Amino acid sequence: MEKVTRQASARKNGVELKRVSELGKELRKISDSYVAKGGKLLNRRELERELAERRS
Repeated sequence: MEKVTRQASARKNGVELKRVSELGKELRKISDSYVAKGGKLLNRRELERELAERRS
């Protein structure tokens, strides 16, 4: 079941309300934890480069 949360909506382009699945909430928690521990999230270009390197 999906639930509307304001926290998730504030993170995505200023959209006021956004439906977030349980999986989405769990993935957000993992991501937030990673960043809190000093991890760096990749932007789209960095992610595409990483995927290309791993596929080679």
